[in-house]
Amino acid sequence: CLPGWRAGDARCEKDIGRRIGLATGAASSLNCIWASKDLCHQTKIRVYQSLVLSILTYNSETWTLKETDKHRLRVFEMAVLRRICGVSLKDRWRNEDIKAMLGITDDITRVIQKKRLTYFGHVVRMDKERIPKIMVDGRLHGVRPVGRPRKKWIDGIVEDCDEMGIPLIQAIRSAEDR
Repeated sequence: CLPGWRAGDARCEKDIGRRIGLATGAASSLNCIWASKDLCHQTKIRVYQSLVLSILTYNSETWTLKETDKHRLRVFEMAVLRRICGVSLKDRWRNEDIKAMLGITDDITRVIQKKRLTYFGHVVRMDKERIPKIMVDGRLHGVRPVGRPRKKWIDGIVEDCDEMGIPLIQAIRSAEDR
């Protein structure tokens, strides 16, 4: 369990912060690679994707991302990509230009979205007795606390489907059919 985590607290901010911290450590340990003039950008991107991005996105398919979380992830991603290019914030290059120069089409939130939808398909195909399936399909009984309800994992899936222009029912049928 994470420090400060308690039962019933399903928020992801602490896990996301922890993952960003671990990925920052991995990225900073690779500063000699980012600064190397002997390696091409394509090789550096492969190192970034295999070492840094895999640490950052570990278990990300279970996250419920808020806009602040998405922003933190994008800031981290651009900081590493700027190091790979050797570009400082003072140079005032646009993020889109840096991504185009490196050949990156998907930002970090899109990568997480794809992982989450892949896991959603896996959960949809599970037996009804499996705990992840029960957690997605189940309903809680009792009195709802005052205030806005917290964002649930399935709410993130609905947003992902809406963003892709696919109704949730069609996504479920596609997942069942593979």
